[in-house]
Order: sequence, then structure tokens, then C-alpha cells
Amino acid sequence: MDEVAILLNMTLLLLVAGACSVIFKKLKMPAIIGYLIAGIVIAIFVMPTDWWTDDSGIIVEILAAMGLVLLMFVIGMELNLKKLKKMGKFATVVALIQLPLMVFGGYLFGIMIGWDPVSSILFGALISGSSTAVVTIVLKDQGKMSKEDVETVILITVIEDVAQVIMLSMAAPLLGVGVEAGFDSIMWVVIIIAVFMLAAISIGIVLVPRALDWIASKMPDEILLITALGMCFAMAYLSVTIGMSMAIGAFLMGVVVSQAKCSSTIEHDITPMKDIFMSVFFISVGLKLTLDSIIDNIFLIIGIFLVYAALKTSTVVFAYFICNKPLRISFMSAVSLVVMGEFAFIIADAGYSAHVLDHSLFASVIVAAIISMVAIPILSHNSGKIVDIVGAHAPKPVLSTVSWAENTRNRHYAKIALTSKATSSKLSDRATMAYVDVLAIILIEIFFFLFTQDMTDFLYTHIESNMNPASLKTLCFTIVLAVNFVAIAIPLYDLVKNLKFVEKVYIDAERRAEAKGEGNLQRRTIRFYKAFIRVNNWTIVFLIAFAILIIVPTGGGLMLIEHFVAMLFAVGVILLIYAYRRGTGAE
Repeated sequence: MDEVAILLNMTLLLLVAGACSVIFKKLKMPAIIGYLIAGIVIAIFVMPTDWWTDDSGIIVEILAAMGLVLLMFVIGMELNLKKLKKMGKFATVVALIQLPLMVFGGYLFGIMIGWDPVSSILFGALISGSSTAVVTIVLKDQGKMSKEDVETVILITVIEDVAQVIMLSMAAPLLGVGVEAGFDSIMWVVIIIAVFMLAAISIGIVLVPRALDWIASKMPDEILLITALGMCFAMAYLSVTIGMSMAIGAFLMGVVVSQAKCSSTIEHDITPMKDIFMSVFFISVGLKLTLDSIIDNIFLIIGIFLVYAALKTSTVVFAYFICNKPLRISFMSAVSLVVMGEFAFIIADAGYSAHVLDHSLFASVIVAAIISMVAIPILSHNSGKIVDIVGAHAPKPVLSTVSWAENTRNRHYAKIALTSKATSSKLSDRATMAYVDVLAIILIEIFFFLFTQDMTDFLYTHIESNMNPASLKTLCFTIVLAVNFVAIAIPLYDLVKNLKFVEKVYIDAERRAEAKGEGNLQRRTIRFYKAFIRVNNWTIVFLIAFAILIIVPTGGGLMLIEHFVAMLFAVGVILLIYAYRRGTGAE
């Protein structure tokens, strides 16, 4: 590889990308579409020729890696933790509601059309987010929504970015050690990743901002920029070393650097460099597409876009509805988020490189994302008209159902408004935590559903005993089942506490509403709430956990009595821990 090859490739990549971006900018489309189309154009017209060499591929690969690192570093820097804490409560609730539904919907779609579970989960993860850059440009250019609503939508995309980083981190064991790797290998990678991320954030926030602020006060800006970039690439390198994507390490360092007072200076100085190398990253994504792959998968491409648009719109509208927002602004906000984000390309590229996604699925996702970027200005501009048309022509049963749901929700919030402001705020927090507890329980059960047999085999091979092999296998399975019981008992206990608080507030709100002649809860419903509140928390937890263990299939072939033994063992462990905490004053 010589300097002539580098110069020729940079000339080709940047000029073609610049020309395509100018065209799409004139059409009021995001520049990122121009980069992707430039990659497709080069793949079709240049790569088959003798001009494109092996050195060209290596050059693009290196430059694309730099672009990915810088892009993720800047995305991390744009995550203002203080602003998120202050203004992000509603956006966080919306994201918490719609993101799991998006992932689950994508997983179901993948399973329905015959993809394997890992590809389906990865598909759900990559369609879960929206493009912060595209959404920001489209909404600010059009001015169809209020400033507050625009900022809320943008904040939702930022939280989605964080969630997709977490998803990419969770997928790292499968992408790094392989889908068929043993349980012990996967668990070892998971532990290393968890420790790395925790250490990176906790230690980095203490040391890095202070160091950068000191450099900013004593040294020229270029030294500050060089130091920050060195830290960025160092974290990306460490991330790759432990089996994660370099994107995760760069993002984490961006989050850490964002806490420095000089972060705005760093972000300003790094933006031109980021724009250049980021364009090469998206060009490299387009290079992996061919005209044949697009034509052969046209129906899958359209299907992915339609599923994504339907899932994103419906889940965001549902989340806004739950949070007591008007239907019109809910739909307009939801439509404004129907554009796949940068993480769709990053996750898809990671899955394709790890051979988890095949080429047809990879190509289909990328083209569907491009379609969403082309469609979003049109959809967002006409979102208000779409609401009016749907309201005027929807079947009467649908309109009646929507009206009933809105009236029920409004009555619910009207009752809550009768309580104090502090109680209302606590109710929102407790209800949100109850939802998080449910998600935690589901994730724990998915984990045990996937790995119970692996954990049983792991114990069986590491326990030395003179027991009969069948009896030892049963014992190992019972131990794993007991661990499952203890694991779900923790979020279950928190869930029960939160639900009891919510029901106490409902009962108080109903009592206040009845005093004004507005109560509508049936007496038996109130009696059920009161009875539930009186029951001991641990009793409810044990009963629900036992029911979950019986219902969720684990493949061990245990009888009911063995489930009962596992429950007794787990209950004993929990009671001992509880008694110890009470004795030491920790409870």
C-alpha cells in the first residue's frame, strides 16, 4: 500500500460522496443518504473494475473504523447526563415503554418469516431506535411542532441511542465468542464486559473530566483535542481487547468526556474530522450492497420498512397515550420517529461481520433504513393531515374504542390530580419502577429459559459426587431452578411494593372522587385492592415466583414435587438473608 493508492481512494470516496450528498440536500434529504448511495454507486460501477484493488478495501476498512469511533465518541459527548436527569423523565418513560415492544415486535417478525432466534433478536435491537441527526434536522426545518415537543422527541432518540449501546453490549458475547459457544464462555465474557463498563464510567467520570479541564486551562486547544482523541481511541482499543465493539468503548469515553467543562470546545474542534471519517463509514456500509441484492430482496425490504413504520408509530403512540398526551401530538411525534438511526447500520454491520446476519438480511435492513430516511420528511410534514384523514374516515367501532380509551384514561388522571402533587409524582415514579421490575423479571426468565440446561450441565461436570448420574443431574437442575427462584424474587418483591403503593393511591383518589360524586370504581374492586395490600409481601412473592417456575418451560423434565423442593430451598436462602439483614439493621 502506497500514498498514491490512499490519495486515489480518498479522492474517489469523498468526491462521489460529496456529489451524492449535494443532490440529496437539494431534495431536502439528509446527507447520510448521499454517503450510503455513494457506497452503492462505487460498489456497482467501480469495484468490478481493475481500478479497485485489495489495497482499496483495506484503506476503506481502516478509514471506516476511524469514522465509527469518532461518530460514537461525538454521540456519547452529546449525551448530557445533567440535562437528561433534569428534563428526561417523560422521554425516559416513553423509551422504556416502546423500546421493549419494538425489540419484541422485531423478534416476532423474524421468527414468523423463518429467521433464527439470534438474528431475530438482533433485528429487533437494530430497528428499535431512530436517527437523532435526521429527526433533529427534519423537525427543526419544518416547524410543525412546538419547541417543547420537538425537544422531547429529540431526547427520546438520545435515550434510544443509549439503549441501543446497551443492546450492542449485551449482544457482544454472541458476536464475539460465537452463537454455539458454551455457557461458561458466554458468562465469562458477560462478566468481563459488565466490569469493564462499570469501571470505565465510574473511574472515568472521576479522573478524565478533571484532567481535561486542567489541560484546557493550561494548554492550547490542539493539545486538548489530541489528548481527548487519544483517550477515545484508547478506550475503543480496550473495548475490542475484551471482545466488545470498538463503538461501545468510544461511546463510553464520549459520555465521560461530556462531563468536562471543556467538552464543548472538544466537540467543536472534532466535528470536521468526525464528518469526514463518518462519511467513509457510511460509504463502507453502502459498498457491501449490490444491485442484485437489492432487487432479489425487494419484497423483504418493503416488508421490513412497513413493519418498522407500523411498530414505531404504534408503540410511540401507545407510550404517549399512557403518559396522558393528546392523540394528535402523540401521532405527530410518533411519525417523526419513523426513521432508522445510525445504530441500525452499526448493529447490522457488527452482526454481518460476526456472520450472525446473512447478506440478504443485512442488505434488506440497510435499504429499508435508506427508505425510512427518504420517507421521513414527507411523513413528518403531512402527519397532521394524516391524523385528520384517519379521524374522518376510520370505522365507527375504531373511533368508539379510541374515544372510550381516552375517556377512561382522562378519568384516571383526573382522580390522580385530586391527590397532592408530591403523591402524584411518587405514583408516576412507582408505576415506572413497577414496569421496570416486570421487564427485569421477563429478562431473567428469558436468560434461564435459554441457559438452564447449560448451567445444569456446567454444575454436573464440576460437582464431584458418588451419587447416581440421574440423581446428580436432577440435583443440579433443582439447584439451578432454586437460583432462578431467588433471582426473580428480588424484582418481584420490589414490584409488589410498588403495586401496593399505587393501589393505596388509587383507593385514596377514589375516596376523594366519591366525596365529589365522581367515583366509579366498583366496591368489590376496592375490596380486592385492600385485600392485596394486607397480604404479606413475601407471601405474594413466593406464590408468584413458584407459579412462574412451573409455567416457564426449562427442559429439565422435573416433576411438581421437585419444583416444590427447589422453591423451599430458595425460600430458605431468602429468609436467611432477610433475617441477617434485619439482625444487622440493614433492613
